[in-house]
Amino acid sequence: MPFCENCGQQISENQKFCPNCGARNEPAFKDQGSATPPPPPPPGQKGEAPPPPPPKKLIDLEIDQEDVDRGVEKARRGLGAAFSFAKRGLSKGVEIAGKGIDAAKETIDERRAAQTAAQPPAPVQPVEGQRVCPNCGQPVTGSGKFCNHCGQRLE
Repeated sequence: MPFCENCGQQISENQKFCPNCGARNEPAFKDQGSATPPPPPPPGQKGEAPPPPPPKKLIDLEIDQEDVDRGVEKARRGLGAAFSFAKRGLSKGVEIAGKGIDAAKETIDERRAAQTAAQPPAPVQPVEGQRVCPNCGQPVTGSGKFCNHCGQRLE
């Protein structure tokens, strides 16, 4: 029976590690290495799988130049139709945008006219001894601290 090379504990011949210190028992590993598996058989001997069959065709299709020309012509017609629709859509979009711009101009003109009509009247000349707002120039009635017309704080 061999002994552990690290701690001297007696161990069996086939034990790979010492139960006392855990050191590796090299002779047990060397004996195991001698039992190597046989090499694989050389190609072409019995027991080898046959080569896989060639892949099958999924689609059996014959195409000639006439088929290609027909496909090209269909594609041209389809693209022509697509461009025609796009052109019509673009001109329709331009027409709608023009109407929107015209409507916006009319609205601006209407608002300008309403603004000039709603401008405050010219300041009224105050009666002698009456207070006047320093912001809008309107005469202030009463003894309030703010203007009756614009809300400005009065001094």
